[in-house]
Amino acid sequence: MANRLALIVDDSKTARVTLQRMLENHTINVDTVESAQDALNYLVDTTPDLIFMDHMMPGMDGFQAVKAIKENPATATIPIMMYTSKGGDLYVSQARALGAVGIMPKEIQPAELFQVLERLGMVTDQRKQTPAGDSHYVLLDESPDVSPSPGRDTIQEIAREAAESISLDSELQLYLDGLLERHHGDLRAEIQQLREDLGPPGGRRPAAFSGGVFVPLVVLLILLIPLLWMYRLSDETQRELEYARGEIDRLQNQQQQQVQLASAESASLRNLLDEHKGRSNEQSSLLYKSITWAINQSSPYDVREEAFSDRRLAMVHELVSRLHALGFKGTLRLASHLGEFCLAGDEAEGHTLAPADLPVRDCTVYGHPLQHLPAIGERQSIAFANFLATSPLVNDSGIRIEIVSHQYSQPRVPYPARHSDISAFEWNRIAAINNRVEVQLLPSRP
Repeated sequence: MANRLALIVDDSKTARVTLQRMLENHTINVDTVESAQDALNYLVDTTPDLIFMDHMMPGMDGFQAVKAIKENPATATIPIMMYTSKGGDLYVSQARALGAVGIMPKEIQPAELFQVLERLGMVTDQRKQTPAGDSHYVLLDESPDVSPSPGRDTIQEIAREAAESISLDSELQLYLDGLLERHHGDLRAEIQQLREDLGPPGGRRPAAFSGGVFVPLVVLLILLIPLLWMYRLSDETQRELEYARGEIDRLQNQQQQQVQLASAESASLRNLLDEHKGRSNEQSSLLYKSITWAINQSSPYDVREEAFSDRRLAMVHELVSRLHALGFKGTLRLASHLGEFCLAGDEAEGHTLAPADLPVRDCTVYGHPLQHLPAIGERQSIAFANFLATSPLVNDSGIRIEIVSHQYSQPRVPYPARHSDISAFEWNRIAAINNRVEVQLLPSRP
């Protein structure tokens, strides 16, 4: 294999010299520049096999330089390794979005640098390389080549918009319920007033007649007064009864019309509420699908990591908190899938990822490096297991977490034929995409 060429872009002379010596120990030719603009000028005439890019530099920083390189068709295919002291999930997501193949600390050890170069196809060594401990570099090439997943702010924005929409529908429903209740209250009040108005009429009492001069006249008047009073009372009572019957008939007709109108309005209001409830359910379903789509864009995990590690716990905790705030009730299903890697080694010494340039047809076995462990697809960190067992977000919120292991049965990306001429590096790149945990939301039916 001809010597490869690497370009180091760093404003620190010490960092450039240190990395240059380590690379030259692996027979890699090295060119160095001290600014991002110098790197762009360099790439006009020269195409290196790999670029090591510092992040913080005067003028154009490393991320801006990576963006400019990836937007130029003449340089877009050159692998770029971020060579920096920064880290964290946010930094990894930004580097992946811009097209970097990985992140490497400036204090990297020679053995780890060799592993990076070997995985990128820059060096070849048939000797078995056993890492001394956890790696401090991150190779983004083992993640799926998909659009960058929405960040935490994007998911929060989706949740906020859907929550506002649901809140508006709730306010409209409360307003319509209140309007219907007031309408029925007014109708009951009118009927009660009518009953009070139709109570028994009071009798009229004739004024007393004072005496006259003649005794017979007085006696006659005394005898006529009760008769006249009774006749007049009977006549007035008859008229009042006829009037009352007419009022009752009129009010009964009016009440019947109002009842029919109220019934029609109630049916219309119920239809309107049902329509808004259906729309709210559709919006909630769209929100849940958007959340799961966004999360599943970053579902792959490192081959040496548990499927449900502390890093996965942070994502699940944040997701359950957001779902609880939105009032979600149902099941959060976490489905693990294993990548079927090209492995080298034997049963006695164990199996590891095959060398990058090994033809895939020469792989010793196809599977997962940790396939000897029981329930490998359901492995959990201690913190993750404690969260499932004790957290109120899971046990008292109406949200149930279900873990399902599909092993190798559902690859996201199909594998090439095993007898093809592709390298183990390309095969394991596909296996890394399939080595993932996917999220599915299953709301409870009302």
